[in-house]
Amino acid sequence: MLPHALIFDMDGLILDTENHYKRAWTKAAKELGFDLSDELYLRLIGITVADAENVLAEEFGPTFPKDKFHVRAQELYEELHNKEGLPLKPGIKELLAWAKEQNIPCAVGTSTVKEEAVRRLVHHEIVDYFEVVIGGDMVERGKPNPDIFLLAQSGLGKAAEHCLILEDAHSGLLAARAGGMRSCLVPDLLPASAESRELAEGVFDSLHEVREWLKLGCPISQELHENANKNVGAN
Repeated sequence: MLPHALIFDMDGLILDTENHYKRAWTKAAKELGFDLSDELYLRLIGITVADAENVLAEEFGPTFPKDKFHVRAQELYEELHNKEGLPLKPGIKELLAWAKEQNIPCAVGTSTVKEEAVRRLVHHEIVDYFEVVIGGDMVERGKPNPDIFLLAQSGLGKAAEHCLILEDAHSGLLAARAGGMRSCLVPDLLPASAESRELAEGVFDSLHEVREWLKLGCPISQELHENANKNVGAN
């Protein structure tokens, strides 16, 4: 059944930000004398910056300078952004245009602060597709708590059970489940785990595949899911 509303995560789903974040955070930690391993970084995906910095402080101990790290990581991220740009994920514009044609309202529910999220959406000229933008600074509890998505759902005026969350991270799927919402997953840096596959209605390689799945009415059966994947190449 088609959802009545779509709520999108942003980093790693709409925007290809995770590689920039990973490089900036790893370098900032190294400059301060700490080794941020790939395994540790993957634990930070999908949670707020404040929660991620708390994880690092717990991992590295009381000598970890959270404030210095925050400032330096942001500087390095902006340098990468300015030098290399921040591309949209393939298929996002087509998916948003399709949702608009179907009169399905869309929102963003991201761990990024709202001001920065809006700035990025404006830069890519897609902000007008979203009726609501909720940032991590607007709630007390970030993902995997459902607060961000519940606030987006309330802003759209749709029942939770009729909202579909689009995520790239396991923490977002947990937030969707906690909020009584449906979800699907388009993994970015972190492959889909067995638990993620249990939580999500579908796991897809791209937003193009998500659009085809939606056009088919969100089938649950594997056969119809595979048909959605095949249809991507036909469009």
